[in-house]
Amino acid sequence: MSLTNKKKLIRKDYLLKRIKFKESFTTNNKNKLISNLKKLLKKNHFLSIAGYYPIGTEIDCLEILEIFQKKGIITALPFVKQNNCIEFREWKKHDILIEDFYGIPTPKKRLIIVPDIIIVPLLAFDKMGFRLGFGSGIYDRSLPNFSESKKIGLAFSGQLNKRGLPVSEFDYKLEAVVTEKDIFVF
Repeated sequence: MSLTNKKKLIRKDYLLKRIKFKESFTTNNKNKLISNLKKLLKKNHFLSIAGYYPIGTEIDCLEILEIFQKKGIITALPFVKQNNCIEFREWKKHDILIEDFYGIPTPKKRLIIVPDIIIVPLLAFDKMGFRLGFGSGIYDRSLPNFSESKKIGLAFSGQLNKRGLPVSEFDYKLEAVVTEKDIFVF
């Protein structure tokens, strides 16, 4: 089976699994996830953090960004440009949002930042730090452009693929993944 077909099968499986993970994700689980993220970031000095606007069953990281806003940290959301690469736009809770080229809400104001921390969505991840997204390659193409930024995946604990994910030379490795149960540092 080709690498592409293997990824398609895993994607399909984890899209279904993530529905169940989201349904059973309690307030207590969310608080544990936030606590684990804070614990991981405690050792890092950072002035800015970027997240993502949650789609479907992705973990909602907007609340996490709001927590950091209250601490005076600059927050941002991605804007997918026509070339399928991301720029991060500064975001505050009540900012006006528009849709990017994929229909994902993003700040209307074009205040571009290079974040110190980037929180990355995912469908699955493995113990080596590789992630599987929706398959468009936007994050794999974009993350190398942010070499100074720390890249952290946000996941439900059940999104860990213990067998390992099929990877190609274009798949970008994360530096850490945070779940409600664990902190994985790669």
